[in-house]
Amino acid sequence: MAVDRPDDTPFADWDLESERSLDSYQPAPHRALPSRPASESAAREAALDFEEPISASTAWSVSSTGPAPGRGGGASDPELPRVGAEVGGFRLVAELGRGAFARVFLAREASLGGRLVALKVSAAEGDEPQALARLQHANIVPVHSVRDDPATGLRLLCMPYFGGANLAQVLEESWAARGPDSRGRSLVDALDMLSRRLPAQAVESTRPARRPDPSREGASIRVDPPATAPRPAPSSPSGLDRPSRRFAPLRLLRERRDEAEGGEEARDERLPSRRFLRGADPVRAAAWIVARLAEGLDHAHSRGLLHRDLKPSNVLIAGDGTPMLLDFNLSVDAAPGGAGEDDESVARAMLGGTLPYMAPEHLDALDPEGATPPGAVDERSDLYSLGLILFEMLAGEPAFQNPAAGGGSLATLRRMLAERRAGAPSIRSRRPEVPPSLDALVAKCLDPDPGRRHRGAGELAEDLGRFLEDLPMKHGPEPSLAERARKWARRHPSACSSSSVAFGAVALIVLLLFGSWQVFEAMQGLHARLKLRQFQRDALECRFLLNTFGDPSRVGRGLDLAAATLDAAGVDEARGVLGGAWTRRLGADERGDVRRSVVELVLQSAHARVVLARKAPEAARRDALEEAVARLDGLEEAAGDAPSILYRRRARYRAALGDAAGAAADRREAEARPASTCQDWTALGMVQFADGDLAAAERSLRTATDLDLTSFWAWFALGHCHFEQGRFEDAVADFTACVVSRPDFAWGHFNRGLALARAARPREALDAYTRALALDPTFAEARADRGLVELELDLPDRAEADLRDVARQGKADARLAAALADALMRQGKGDEAERLFDDLLARSPSPDLHAARGVVRLDSDPVSAARDFRAALAEEPGHALAHYGMARVVRSRDRDAALAHLDLAVAADPGLYEAVELRALERARRGDRGTLDDVDRLVANPTPNRLYNAACALAILGDAPRAVDLLGRAIRSGFPADRAAIDPDLASLRGRPGYAAALARKPVTGR
Repeated sequence: MAVDRPDDTPFADWDLESERSLDSYQPAPHRALPSRPASESAAREAALDFEEPISASTAWSVSSTGPAPGRGGGASDPELPRVGAEVGGFRLVAELGRGAFARVFLAREASLGGRLVALKVSAAEGDEPQALARLQHANIVPVHSVRDDPATGLRLLCMPYFGGANLAQVLEESWAARGPDSRGRSLVDALDMLSRRLPAQAVESTRPARRPDPSREGASIRVDPPATAPRPAPSSPSGLDRPSRRFAPLRLLRERRDEAEGGEEARDERLPSRRFLRGADPVRAAAWIVARLAEGLDHAHSRGLLHRDLKPSNVLIAGDGTPMLLDFNLSVDAAPGGAGEDDESVARAMLGGTLPYMAPEHLDALDPEGATPPGAVDERSDLYSLGLILFEMLAGEPAFQNPAAGGGSLATLRRMLAERRAGAPSIRSRRPEVPPSLDALVAKCLDPDPGRRHRGAGELAEDLGRFLEDLPMKHGPEPSLAERARKWARRHPSACSSSSVAFGAVALIVLLLFGSWQVFEAMQGLHARLKLRQFQRDALECRFLLNTFGDPSRVGRGLDLAAATLDAAGVDEARGVLGGAWTRRLGADERGDVRRSVVELVLQSAHARVVLARKAPEAARRDALEEAVARLDGLEEAAGDAPSILYRRRARYRAALGDAAGAAADRREAEARPASTCQDWTALGMVQFADGDLAAAERSLRTATDLDLTSFWAWFALGHCHFEQGRFEDAVADFTACVVSRPDFAWGHFNRGLALARAARPREALDAYTRALALDPTFAEARADRGLVELELDLPDRAEADLRDVARQGKADARLAAALADALMRQGKGDEAERLFDDLLARSPSPDLHAARGVVRLDSDPVSAARDFRAALAEEPGHALAHYGMARVVRSRDRDAALAHLDLAVAADPGLYEAVELRALERARRGDRGTLDDVDRLVANPTPNRLYNAACALAILGDAPRAVDLLGRAIRSGFPADRAAIDPDLASLRGRPGYAAALARKPVTGR
């Protein structure tokens, strides 16, 4: 993703000169499964070691299970730290929750300005980080980073701190405060009361955590999973590893306290979740919360993950009211080929959870004499647990009587199983105000037969959404005709009022006229809302097109779309009108958003014309600059309090026109208007990025994201800033925030894919490109990069299909042609690859095409390859790829000549990492310490191949510890372990500490 920075424009087009190797690349080996336990019955009995429930004094709960598979649980386990300690760069401020083998702390991350995070500390075992890394949803708590601390042997799982509290606490606080006439507002008040308690703990850091009411959480009995054969702990990363992955907050999480001068209700107006909960009755509030959880659960299920421990204390209600799923420590891979499908012992090893919230088949699978196999505990079991949560929220008490804490036994388990198989009670028997349709929905969730429940969490979320919208259920029964009639009446209020015959003729006419006026107003309001949605969509598309300068046709489309968007919005720049009459029917905040978007569109349109005219004749360039100044003059007058970016840009235009005095005046005006809003800081960061001041740009953009955690453009620009700095993991986190903020926009997924590819995570990059193409099938850049990643993952047939599609769209160049030919060669279609190059060279001969064909011919016909490289060098003596190819041709007979060619290749194109890899190996064989410089460059821009070749170079040079570390990273990124095991360059590592563990590391998969 080479960032083309014309003037102050930080956004990029697409880059085909990426890190993808042209060498053959094999898929990663399958993950090995743990061995079967010696005694299956004993393992099941071990699972029934009930423990006291953990403290849940905050939103963050930790699994309080017994030893996890592979964890001995003995004295050798590392000691968990306490409040006040510093671990791995985090200062522990307050304890948020604890379990037998893990604790969650409120911590400050020193490397990022002391920001508050939630830090889960445990022994370095288990797959929870891998599970959470696969989940990116607004209703699932995300991960900032995960690392294994070599100093303590602890795993540090860093998550965003969202404030708020867990659902168990919120319900407890709400029920304690709720009077007979109170509504859902008490949920918000309870949340605020709980949220205000933690900062005091954080300051004092000495208060003990308040335990929940034993009557509710005292029954949260946790079950140990059966023990399996121990496995060695993974190697701790070295100082060269970059495990810290700052993950962007993913939704409107909370407003800054110093922005709440208008009071709680005024703040709620800006937070949709809180606004809904404050106005909803308890029934609708419960349905809405569980609907959001079902959406998050559906996302997890679609990624092949089951939760298996859903309960109120594992649900976070964030400070802004957003419900989020917590604690995937017991989650299991249910995808085809995942653990739990191929080996029954693995499946049993994952059977843990909390007894009162287990489905009957889950309980039976834990019984040593039960008839239910572990594989029957599937997605529908999670739905049962979600149904129990909804029952508890609606009824004010659990559906079934909970066993006493500490009273675990097989008899207790079997009694609970019998109760659940007999069926759950009706909610209406306890709360008659619950509508029959919701009662029937809960009964469907709690059906003892999994086949009669909803088929997936998506169906449950859809039915709850239809309930909230007064629509009939789609996937469940609607038993009450009276309720259906009431729903219809609420959906058609005007029809019901106009059909009344209780009034006289005059009253009827008045009502009809009044109803018509209401309908007209409603239609006008609906029209304004639809117009706003279309305007926002078009404005976002314009911003991408106007900031993408690699393809002038895109900018031209952006200018046309911007003109149409401004016209449709009723903008008249000549008369200083920044919005049509329709905007008056919007709220004040929405009107402000429209005006800001209009200002940005005018600024970007003017700037795009200036950039496009840079290569035009002098007169055209001057015309573009004068037009830009005139448009900004009009915008300044119309906008009133214009943003500082207007003056910064106009100062540049005036300076280019020779108006030094006007430029100086504009610069003074810009300085007099310091950045204060997210938009101001984002614009300032973009200008600083364009000027090459990346450190200042990062500071400005971080300030922008602090002011508005959901700002797509602030995260997008920060992602480009981190990408330009080579901080690809940070860029992944930034673009992930963009994806969550605007999941329906292809560009966010595309840029995330670019960052993932550069961060040596090709499988996840493939998923990101696929998502971008699902949203925009014509996205040629995403299809081209997906083809290159598929080639890297040794999927030549899929790469061929994608690259041919790109060629049909007229986007192919020499590198893509080489990639397509490589895909054909790998499939044994050498003749077709030759014809492809012959056709391209006949139509448009170039050194690039000769060099590309030479690379493809290297293995099959080195003589012809050398001829191609010489032809390229004859036309362009400094052609980097041709020098690299010649180095490979002569390497076996003349290593001095090969090294000379590699030096020329790297000097001509420092980004040709294939040449850097080969030079590192050649230098290492000579004992040249310059090898270390090449290794550092490869590690700073990692891919599986680069990390592997860096490890080989260090092994040859004799730096075994660092070589072993890089080998482990390469294999974890996807390099085939079987190839590494037989590589003679690594012979010196065999028998070294950590070598076997490095070969055994599992590759990280995207799904």
